[in-house]
Amino acid sequence: MHHVTLDCRKILTLGRAILLGLAALVALLLSPAIAAQTPPAVDATLAEQLQGALESSFGAFEVLGCSAAVLLPDGGLWTGTSGISHDSIPVTSDMLFALGSVTKNYVVPLILQLVEEGTMSLDDAVSDWLPELSLGSYPSLQQLLNGRSGLCNVTDRSDLWDAVLADPTRVWTAEDVLAEFPEDPCYLPDETWHYSNTAYLVAGWMAERAMGTGMAEAIRSRFLDPLGLGETVYAVSEPFPDDASVCHGWFDFDHDGTPDDVTPYRTGIYSVAGASGALFATASEMAHWVDALLRGDVLSPASLEAMVTPYSIVPDSGGSEYGFGIYLLGEDAITHSGRTFGYLSLFVHLRSTGATIVVLINGDDALCLDAVSSALTVAVLRVFTESEAGP
Repeated sequence: MHHVTLDCRKILTLGRAILLGLAALVALLLSPAIAAQTPPAVDATLAEQLQGALESSFGAFEVLGCSAAVLLPDGGLWTGTSGISHDSIPVTSDMLFALGSVTKNYVVPLILQLVEEGTMSLDDAVSDWLPELSLGSYPSLQQLLNGRSGLCNVTDRSDLWDAVLADPTRVWTAEDVLAEFPEDPCYLPDETWHYSNTAYLVAGWMAERAMGTGMAEAIRSRFLDPLGLGETVYAVSEPFPDDASVCHGWFDFDHDGTPDDVTPYRTGIYSVAGASGALFATASEMAHWVDALLRGDVLSPASLEAMVTPYSIVPDSGGSEYGFGIYLLGEDAITHSGRTFGYLSLFVHLRSTGATIVVLINGDDALCLDAVSSALTVAVLRVFTESEAGP
């Protein structure tokens, strides 16, 4: 198995299609008056509509399995699944999926809490915390978080993943990755927006240095335990639960047209991903996290405002903008997607309705992710529209 990559140029091309589709849906279906309406309940009718939307959209693709959740502002929760994890084992709503880059939506609030506490500053340079790290330039912590660091993206490199797959049980640190696969910056700091997992590996390492503790321990003690999100796991720093609790991911490593089970390679892949993509969660726990974060239960108002402030327009995305680890679709939708080997993830939070939609799949088909998330978003917006219209 050689020459595989998580090339972010491909991710961004597919991700932009998702952003464009969601932005169009929100603009088409959302009425300004919806926010004033009493939110609908997750009753049997709505649950049936959401499950139907999931199955009809997911069934058009060859991805093995999917788990989804919709959380309404009154706390009403719907979860739905379709397909299998592996063999003949069906996907269940309590199975963990890799979140990929949605991990950034946990790392950013952690760093912003450190800024609130005076431990770090958004103006800190990388060299302030990691003087031993030579990057060829000196972006600030803010630039690392908002996509304007100028750093290239180490996970685009096939030689990195060749090394990981050749020794799949090796546990990597951010220091290992950056030392063994050094790169010159792609741009000067603040020159342009450029998606970079390298930037989040660096930011996470800075935060660990500032805290004197690991990212996994900090996320658990600050967020997961207080919010009761006990199933979420920061791999590989925390052990995976038993195999039945983790949905198997599938990726065609050897390019033979048949997806391979990612399970034997988890240790290498997710230790490399680190602060840019190491979390696993259920769809419902991810929905509860996004809801708590964007409702204001995690950060101060000023920090949350900094996170959702647009700093750049994402190229070729129809005008979507990027904050600290989140995409902004117009005035209403906040979203982010994630991709690791064998898994895709996405959340959409609609400010006007307070609804959060989460979709997790165990394959590498972004069109499938787009179709399912769009179908569920349409179903949610339609029910709010019907609520506005009344009987």
